[in-house]
Amino acid sequence: MFDATLTLDDASGDDVVYVLNKQDGTGSERMDQASSLAEPAVLRIKHSVTGKGLDAVDRHLVQIARTEASDGSSATAIVNFTVTVPRSSLITSQIIFDMTANLLDFLMAGGLTTLTTTNVAKLLLNES
Repeated sequence: MFDATLTLDDASGDDVVYVLNKQDGTGSERMDQASSLAEPAVLRIKHSVTGKGLDAVDRHLVQIARTEASDGSSATAIVNFTVTVPRSSLITSQIIFDMTANLLDFLMAGGLTTLTTTNVAKLLLNES
């Protein structure tokens, strides 16, 4: 189980502290202690299984959602990381670790402190 409080770096290297506020049999939810109920920043970790028998698939989700509000309106941005693993001996933990490393390398290319030159910036510009 993850710690009740998770401290994560933002793009500037500053700490963002997410404190556990909800947990059940499918996952947990933590809220950035510096955010408010009107403008929450939430970290969710969820787990699910779909399918049956040889077709069963485990799904693991890490999601950060942040809401900003101004002048009576609000908007929420969401960033997800989902791992979908068939329950097959053909897919090993090493394969999942390697795929995750590939994805992190792609997302971190150019570093996140210079947003205009990163792959994340290219994604936001609809490049592919």
